Amino acid sequence: MRGLAGLRGAGRAFNTEKTYAGRIALYLSYCRGHGLDWAGPSLPQLMAMMRWLVDEPMPSRSRKPGAPVRYRSEGTANAIMGTVGEFLSFPVKSAC
Repeated sequence: MRGLAGLRGAGRAFNTEKTYAGRIALYLSYCRGHGLDWAGPSLPQLMAMMRWLVDEPMPSRSRKPGAPVRYRSEGTANAIMGTVGEFLSFPVKSAC
């Protein structure tokens, strides 16, 4: 993925690249699951994803039944959407 290769070329830490990759994978999965064109989302579609990030319970890390339900904070959702915004703007920046 060119965006992640750009991070590597910019000297970003491996953990940063790993975090960004997970966020982009989450975005692409969301788009596929909701029938959206990942390359051209509308503002209302991005706002709906932001809401989904906060409102949808996260998958449990525990294998035990009855594990507490976890949700993302708005700050975490903002960080994910910031990465998505960078991902979506990358081809535009590289074309200039």
